[in-house]
Amino acid sequence: MISFVLLAGAFAAPAIANSYQISVLFFLFIAVAMTETYDITAGYMGYLNLGHGAFFGIGAYIYGMTVLRDGGTVTGLILSVVAAMAFASVVGYPLFRLRGAYFAIATFGILKLMEVLASNLRDLTGGTTGLSIPPTDGSTMITYYLSVLLCVASVALNAWFATSRFGLGLLTIREDEEVAEASGVQTGRLKLCALVASAALPGFAGAIYMWQTTYIDPDSGFGSSVAFAPVIMAVLGGGGTIVGPLVGTVFLTIVQEVLWSHVGYLQLTMYGVVLISVGIMMPGGLMRSRLISRLYALAGFPDHYGYYPSRQLKSGAHSENT
Repeated sequence: MISFVLLAGAFAAPAIANSYQISVLFFLFIAVAMTETYDITAGYMGYLNLGHGAFFGIGAYIYGMTVLRDGGTVTGLILSVVAAMAFASVVGYPLFRLRGAYFAIATFGILKLMEVLASNLRDLTGGTTGLSIPPTDGSTMITYYLSVLLCVASVALNAWFATSRFGLGLLTIREDEEVAEASGVQTGRLKLCALVASAALPGFAGAIYMWQTTYIDPDSGFGSSVAFAPVIMAVLGGGGTIVGPLVGTVFLTIVQEVLWSHVGYLQLTMYGVVLISVGIMMPGGLMRSRLISRLYALAGFPDHYGYYPSRQLKSGAHSENT
């Protein structure tokens, strides 16, 4: 019921909100999609992908280059998704030969490599100047509604991973990959499929971002903010949960808007403060804190893999009784 009310409010927002509020909601929905899809590999599979933002940047650049070559909007959207998934499938095999911190460093290195390529391939990407496309009439409303659908699709995809046999396979990889392999789980195939699936919606997010803003440069497409924002939002909300990335994204986006209007240069500093604070006070994120777990269970939301609020409450009650 709550989800339907929120969805109806999102679709009705353009009728009651001003242009600034619509813009904030647009970027919020894109951030939710980035965080929810990032959590597929990090939260459920246990692989910290610091290069997740590369899918967003590829989608934005592919869309821009397609439109500039008279490929059309629909073609640009399709090619952005296909390019992001193809890139994930190409880099996935060598990347998954690494684990732990080595995997995280390698993915961040790929993101920075893409930033260098975008800066130097001037004929294709515009170099450090960036890539611009002509604006189109009515793009603000079209991209807004596409961002709403994108947000819904990302939450639905995350929920599917949380409740499917495929997602259960990812959880076995997260807990103990050697045992999963010995038990017959095809870990290599599952990891590659999860990475490719997590790349599709970020590629689409990059395309509609480019469609609305009409501009992308190497920093906004492959910069450090693109790399760390989904990580911090997922950690804050609670990785390996459906609602956690959503809660973390909403909370951090509100804080970002306040900081940008006063001291915008503190954005990355804020990420560090949030990460340290969550690690010390709430290692499991907001959704695994006792208060939020109780509210989540009382609201009637079902448990899902990696997050058991009612079980947590029962164990807490048992400890209090003893």
